Amino acid sequence: MIRRIRIWACAALLAPLAAHAAPLTIYAAMGYDQAAVDAFTRATGIAVKLVHLSTGPLLARVQAEGARPQWDVLWFDGNLPMHEFAAQRRLACGWTPPAHYTAQGSALLPASRCYYPVGVTYTGVMLVDGARLPPTARPRNWADLLAPRLRGRVGMDNPAISGPTYPLVAGVLQADGDAAGQRYFAALKRNGLRVYPTNSVTLRALQFGQIDVALVQSSAALGFARSRPQLQVVMPQPTTLLPSDLAIGAGVTGAQLAQARRFVAFVLSPQGQRALQQGDPAADSNYVPLVAGVAPLPAVAALHAGRALALSAAQWGPREGAVDAWFTAHVVR
Repeated sequence: MIRRIRIWACAALLAPLAAHAAPLTIYAAMGYDQAAVDAFTRATGIAVKLVHLSTGPLLARVQAEGARPQWDVLWFDGNLPMHEFAAQRRLACGWTPPAHYTAQGSALLPASRCYYPVGVTYTGVMLVDGARLPPTARPRNWADLLAPRLRGRVGMDNPAISGPTYPLVAGVLQADGDAAGQRYFAALKRNGLRVYPTNSVTLRALQFGQIDVALVQSSAALGFARSRPQLQVVMPQPTTLLPSDLAIGAGVTGAQLAQARRFVAFVLSPQGQRALQQGDPAADSNYVPLVAGVAPLPAVAALHAGRALALSAAQWGPREGAVDAWFTAHVVR
């Protein structure tokens, strides 16, 4: 009886501490992250501090914080930076979330279990303005972008600023080889390629007639075309897979670690996936789910990805800085 009283007393003391636990801090660059956080807090009562940034500034902030991270959970598009953070021992590894992954999701889950795939989009999708380009002038593949009729009419994001754009460049280099891939981007520049900071700026350039073709992420292309019937989404061959991933910080322990794992598990549950698909239908909600039994939104289901490249994180993660520097020196300038 005395032992039961002691256990009850300990539980009573711990309850107020749990109620006043520090909020879970999440650094995220997903358009639906606020919707996911709100749904998670409603379901669990766990408070969350969300820091929402675009991918480039988020990665820069993580690098700047270095050994004194202010985050518990990271969430953004691209497994290449995640691989590098894991190699730098910034991520908690070895835990497998209780998710029912599809075959594709299982293939994207790293053996190290340092980060966890959530969904897939495609990078390098062409969004074409059919009102300004007749059917015979519309590009269907990468070589078509070099046509004289498209001189100065093609735009893309800067991979040194837009995190999801580095995989686009890496995909071309992987498909063609480094030398041929670099020659291709140099030829695009000679044909008047316009380079903008991010998806939103590139899409505005398309909207206001500065360009006729935008090379952007598939989720952004589908969302932007949703209310603009003159825009056509073209999937060139090959396109490159772009997984979105969650990770937990290496220094997260105790109650914070338990809460972080609950968040990952929630996002990878059917309930969490519903929050993601409803949170940003104009952009990031247009992803291919990696959770079994969760269907993509209709516009995503209608895409024909064909041959899609899956980049090796171990090969292309360490090369990001060098490739971005080359692109800046030879294509942007």
